[in-house]
Amino acid sequence: MELTERSCLLSMLERRLTDLSRSDASPTNRTVTVLTGPVGSGKTTLLQTFARRACDSGARVLGASASRAERTVPLEVVRQLVRAAPLSGAGNPDIWARLGRLLDAGALTWADADDTDQEDTALATAAIGAALLEMTAQGPLVIAVDDVHHADVPSLRCLDYVARRISNLPVLIILTEAPRTRPWRPDVHAELLQPTRLQRIRLPLLTAEGTFQLLAQRLGVPVARSIAEESHRISGGNPLLVQALAEDQAAAPRPTDRPVVGESFREAVLSCLYRCDHLVLDAARVLAVTGEPLHGNLLPHLVDARSRTALGAIDDSTSAGLITEQGLRHPAVSQAVIDGMTAEERARLHLEAACLLHDDGAVPARIAPHLVGIDELAEPWMAQTLLDAGEQALGDGEVETALRYLRRAHRGCAGECLRARIRSALARAEWRLDPQAAIPHLVDVVTAIRAGHLGSQQAAGPIHYLLWHGEIDKAVELVNHLSEGADTRSAAELLVTTAWMSTLYPGVMVDRPAPTVAARDPLTLAKVKRGIEGATLLSAVLDRGDAGAVEQAERALSTTGLDDEPNMWTAVCALIAMIYADRLDLADDWCDRLNRNPATPRYPTPSATLAALRAAVAGRLGDLPRAEKLADEALNQLSPKGWGVVIGIPLAVRVRALTFMDQLDAAAASLQVPVPPAMFETPIGLHYLQARGMHALAAGSPEAALADFQLCGQLMNRWRLDFSGLVPWRTESARALLRMGRRQQAGRLVRDELARLRPVHVRYRAAALRVLAATEDGPDRIPHLRSAVRLLRQCGDRMELAHNLADLGQAYQQVGDRRQARAAARSARMLAEECGIPMLRPGLSTARSGAAGSAGATVVVQGLTDAECSVATLAAQGHTNREIAEKLFLTVSAIEQRLTRIYRKLDVNSRSELAARLRMNRPGATVLDPPPRALDDPGHRPSGPRQR
Repeated sequence: MELTERSCLLSMLERRLTDLSRSDASPTNRTVTVLTGPVGSGKTTLLQTFARRACDSGARVLGASASRAERTVPLEVVRQLVRAAPLSGAGNPDIWARLGRLLDAGALTWADADDTDQEDTALATAAIGAALLEMTAQGPLVIAVDDVHHADVPSLRCLDYVARRISNLPVLIILTEAPRTRPWRPDVHAELLQPTRLQRIRLPLLTAEGTFQLLAQRLGVPVARSIAEESHRISGGNPLLVQALAEDQAAAPRPTDRPVVGESFREAVLSCLYRCDHLVLDAARVLAVTGEPLHGNLLPHLVDARSRTALGAIDDSTSAGLITEQGLRHPAVSQAVIDGMTAEERARLHLEAACLLHDDGAVPARIAPHLVGIDELAEPWMAQTLLDAGEQALGDGEVETALRYLRRAHRGCAGECLRARIRSALARAEWRLDPQAAIPHLVDVVTAIRAGHLGSQQAAGPIHYLLWHGEIDKAVELVNHLSEGADTRSAAELLVTTAWMSTLYPGVMVDRPAPTVAARDPLTLAKVKRGIEGATLLSAVLDRGDAGAVEQAERALSTTGLDDEPNMWTAVCALIAMIYADRLDLADDWCDRLNRNPATPRYPTPSATLAALRAAVAGRLGDLPRAEKLADEALNQLSPKGWGVVIGIPLAVRVRALTFMDQLDAAAASLQVPVPPAMFETPIGLHYLQARGMHALAAGSPEAALADFQLCGQLMNRWRLDFSGLVPWRTESARALLRMGRRQQAGRLVRDELARLRPVHVRYRAAALRVLAATEDGPDRIPHLRSAVRLLRQCGDRMELAHNLADLGQAYQQVGDRRQARAAARSARMLAEECGIPMLRPGLSTARSGAAGSAGATVVVQGLTDAECSVATLAAQGHTNREIAEKLFLTVSAIEQRLTRIYRKLDVNSRSELAARLRMNRPGATVLDPPPRALDDPGHRPSGPRQR
C-alpha cells in the first residue's frame, strides 16, 4: 500500500530514532510508541517504511507480526524477533543460541503453567528479557511488533520486561494495534501499554485529497480526478479500500469515469471486517441484511446477547470506516458483506428480522424485503404481507420491487382467494414492463373471477388488459358475471370499467345500457367521476366537439401522470382529446412535460405509449422525420404481441410518415407487421386504415385506398363517431376518387365534409379545401388554395402547407402568373426540406390534367406511382433533369433518384429505351404495363390479399 498523508507521522518516528543516537538526549519515560487507527488505515505500511529507514540509518531492527491464529502459541512473537536478529546484525551468535534455548524452555514452562505458577514464568520472562537487552550493546535497537492486540501472553510479558528497563538505553519499541479491539488478555495487554510509558500516534482515514493522491499514483491524474470523489464516498478514505478500487479500475475491460467495484474491493471489505473485532463483523452482517442505521431497533436483537452492551463502541475507527451512523457506508460495502455470508446465514437473519418487525406492527413495506430472503413462508401472515407490500410498491411506481414481492408471495401461497389476488397484482405489474408477460396471469385471473375468488375492484385491471390485447368477448363476459348481484361499491367499479370499455370499443357497448350506481354516496360518486375522467374527456370532444374539454384536459394533466394505470389512462385520454380537438400545440407541450418530468416512470409500457402519442403529434404537425423516429422508439420498446390493439397508433404514424417521405417500400414493410383483428373494432384501427389507404394511394392503388377510407366511414357511422377530428374519411375518399377520375363524386364528398366541419377544425378544413381545389379548373382553384394556406399557417401543419403551396404554385403557373408561381414553389420547397419530404406532388387531379407544362398527357404505367409517371413522361419527351425539376417544383437530385427507380422498375437503361417503353410514337397511348416478370424472377412478388 502506498504511503499517503502519512509523511508527518513518519517524521515523528524518525525523530524518535534520531534521539536514540544522540549522546545528549534526555532520558524518557515514553519508551513505547503505539500506532493506532482503523483496520486498513496503513499502520503496517507505516511501520514497515519506518523499519526500512531505521535499517538504512544503522539501527538494528527486530520485527514480528502477531496474529489471531497464533495468540495461544507461547512466545511466538518473541521467537519472530529472535529470528530477525541475525538478519539485522543485532547481538551475536552466542546471544542468539542462548535465546533459542531460553525460548524452548520458556515455551515448555508456559505450556505447563497455570495461574498459580507465577514464579516459574517470571523467571523465564526475566531471562528472555535480559538476553534481548544484551542486543543494545551494538547500537540503537528497534523492536517492531504489528497487531500487538493479537500477541501471545508470554511475549507480552517479555516486551513489558524490556519496556520497564530501557528508559536510558537506545531502544525503541514500536507497536501497532486496532482501536478498541478486545485483546487476547486485556490485563497483560494493559500492563505493557501503560499510559505513563506510552506515546500513541493515531492514523486517520484519508481525506478526499489523499484519496485522489493514492488513486493518481496507480491510475494517473486524469482517471483519478474523475473517480476520486465517488471513491472517497465508497471507501470512507480507508487506504486499503482505495487501493482495492484502484486495482478494480485498472482491471476494468474499458475506461469509465465512475469507480469500478469488483472482486478486489469485495475481498478488501471482508479482510477489514475479519480483522476487526468480532462484534463489528456481526453488526456489519446485520446492517447489510436489514439496511438499518447503526442505532436502529433491529441490531440489538440480532447480534449475540453478550455483545449488545458493546454496540456503542462501533464507529468509523473500530469498523475500518465501513460503518457510519446511517449503517454501512455504501451499497457496494453492503453487497460485499452479503456476498461473504452463506445463504443459510442470510436466511436466518431475514427470518428473525421479519418476525421482529411483524411483532412490532411494522408496515408491510418494511417486512417484505426480509420475507423475500427466507426459504419458506411458514406463517399465514407472510404471503399477505408480501401482497400488501407489492401492491403498495406498484402504487408508488416501483414495479421491479412489486414483482419481487408478488412472485415470492405466489410461490408460497396456498389459499385460492389470496392466490387469485396475487395473480391479479402480478398482471398489473408485468403489464407495465411488458403487456405480453401479463397474458399467462390473465388466464388464471379470468378463471378466478368466474369462480368468485375476485371482486370487481381486483378485476378492473385485468379486464383493461384483456381489452388491450383484443380479448373483448372475455372482457364483456366478466363484466356481465360481476354485474350479477353487485353491491354499490362493485357497481361503481363496474361503471368505471364499462366507461373505458365503451371508449376503446365503441361498437361493443353502443347499444348496451351503462351500469348505474343507485347510492348517492358522495365519496362513491366522486370516485366514479375520477375514474371515468379520461373517457369523459374523449366523449366531450368526439360526441359534442366541446372546446371546454381542452381546458379540462389541461387540468387533468396538471394533477395526473403516468405513475399508475388510472392516472396513465386519464393522462393518455387527455392528450388524445387535445389531438382530436386540433390543439396540437398544447398536446406537444404536455407530451414534452411528461417526457421531461423526472417523476414520469421509465417503464416500457407507459414510456412506449407516450412515445407513440408524441409521434402522432409530430406527424400531424408535419415533422415527419421526428414522427418516424418517435414511432420507431415506441415500437422498439414493446413486442408486436405486447402492443395489443394499441400497436395501430405507432404503426399508423410510421406508415403515414414514410409514405409522405416517399419511402413506400419501408411503409409497405410496416404494413406487414401483424395486428390483432380486434384492432379494427377500436378507433385506433381507423387511424391504421387511414394510413394504409394513404400508402395505397401513393403507391398507385386508388381503389384499395378508397376501400380503406370508406371502411373508416362505415365504422364511424356505426359507432356514432362521425367526427372529422377522428379521421376525415370524406376528404381522404375524395382524394382517392380524384385519382380514379371520378371528379364530380369527389367534389360532392368534399363539400359534404366542409359543411360538417366545426369552426375549430382548421386543419381539416384546409385539407378539404385543397381537395376541393383539385376538383376545379384553372383560376377557380386559386381561392380555395389561398384559403387553405391561410388556415394552415394558423394551425401550424407545415407538411400540408408545403403541399398546398406546391398546388398553389402549379395553379398560378397554369394561369400564367409566373412570379406568384415561383414564390409559392420556393416556399413549398423550403417547407418540404424542413418536413423531410423529398418529393412534392403538386395537384391531386387525375392523369387527365397532365403535368404542369407538359406537351401531352401523362402516361400512366402500372407499377409506377403518379409522381414517377410524371417524371417518366417528361424524361421520355426529352426534357433535361433540370427542366423536369423546374416543371414539377422539385430538386434535381430528387429527379435523379426518381429516374433511377423508374429505370429499375421498367428494366430500361436509357431515355431512348424509356421512350420506346412508353411508346411515345403511338399517339393516344396513356396506359402501359411494365414488361412481365417470370414467376421465378427474384423480383416477382405476388400481391396477395390485403390485410384487415
